[in-house]
Amino acid sequence: MLQPVYLNSPGVVRVTLEGPALRIHSRHEADRFLPLARLARIVSRGRIQWSTAALLQCLQTGVPVTFLDSEGRAVGLCISAWPHYSPLNELLEGVVASPEGPARLVDWFRSQSRCRLLKLLRRHRLDPPDLRIRTVRRYLRQGWRQRHDTPEPVTPLKPLLLAQLVEVLTSYRIDPSLLEAGPGWAGLAAYLGGVLEWELWRLALNGRLADADTPRRRVAAYQRHADLLDTRMRQLVGQLWRWLEQEGPIS
Repeated sequence: MLQPVYLNSPGVVRVTLEGPALRIHSRHEADRFLPLARLARIVSRGRIQWSTAALLQCLQTGVPVTFLDSEGRAVGLCISAWPHYSPLNELLEGVVASPEGPARLVDWFRSQSRCRLLKLLRRHRLDPPDLRIRTVRRYLRQGWRQRHDTPEPVTPLKPLLLAQLVEVLTSYRIDPSLLEAGPGWAGLAAYLGGVLEWELWRLALNGRLADADTPRRRVAAYQRHADLLDTRMRQLVGQLWRWLEQEGPIS
């Protein structure tokens, strides 16, 4: 089974290539060797030096790398640009290239997000002032702080969700350009991540993320639920695929 890898500075200082493996240079530990054939994805947090050879090998092997700043915020992605000949990719490219396609896709994502949001609110008997996404996020964060006296755990876990989502999209051979923002289009990963954010809130409100209060413990908490989240991601992509097939060409 492929494994995710989380690299954190200042403990990790440099990543180089050693044959078919990445060599992880650490400040206070012996170097580690990670065979690329066994890796699912890499999350690199903080000021870690990457050699060009190491990044190129990640690209050639199809291992996506997500870069976070020292605060844990996503700042960039490194994704292979191999030829993408999948039925789902062709459907998405056709929709995004059409005049009305991006707007139709955005409406679909909004409907999916609203459906999950309403289900979450009903299950936990929550009553925000209105149902605008920003208002609900503020309401949930304030409620969490009142109950726990700590910042909510969802926001710092969203970059880890993004990293796993990119891995899933890579397995569907989605062209990286579809993940990029454009006019009237925030990018496929951003929209899917927005829908899946409510899965993180569901875990938090069910008491599954209460210990995610440090970078190391956040990774541990996220990994406990990574298999479930992988299932939710693939279910959502499957729903999107079926919708695209039913819609047919959008002019």
